[in-house]
Amino acid sequence: MKIAITGNIGSGKSEAIKFLLSLGHKCISSDQIIKALYQNDQSRGYILKRIGVTSKNYKAEIIKRLDNPVFNKNLKKIVYPLLYAQKKMVAPKFHQYAPIFYEVPLLFEERLSRDFDHTIFVSATPKKRKQRVLSRGASTNYFNLMNRKQLKENIKQNLSDFTINNNGSILNLRLNIIKLLRTL
Repeated sequence: MKIAITGNIGSGKSEAIKFLLSLGHKCISSDQIIKALYQNDQSRGYILKRIGVTSKNYKAEIIKRLDNPVFNKNLKKIVYPLLYAQKKMVAPKFHQYAPIFYEVPLLFEERLSRDFDHTIFVSATPKKRKQRVLSRGASTNYFNLMNRKQLKENIKQNLSDFTINNNGSILNLRLNIIKLLRTL
């Protein structure tokens, strides 16, 4: 069984994946795969060359240009095939395990929900999400930019099979995950 975990920026998707991993579940994180692509000199060089960004301060340059729809489309056209290739390499290793959890931040925006048996939406108020993102060292502009690129929470919640509310502590999130696992 393939279960997607989605939510808007700062909702707690990564924290949910970390906890599921600690419980022994198999998880594949889009964010971690993309992070690894940028940490690898060869794949980072390939991506940056294709999008016309120099290596110096590439993160800031990419963030600055994300508001440009043409740039954003081109970036996705280059990064997504690499992301999907990595997922296809990892997924067969987990085939005998059930369920497999996939962190997919843009699940509904990219129309990927049909690839999964169930979807879990991690919900948090915009104020709480912003607080979390800022505590990681990101700027308010970055939060606002990424938040604008995502569907509204009520739409994602209506499209999802399950919702985990994550406005409290990490302990609350973990308890909510345990409750949800009992129903799956």
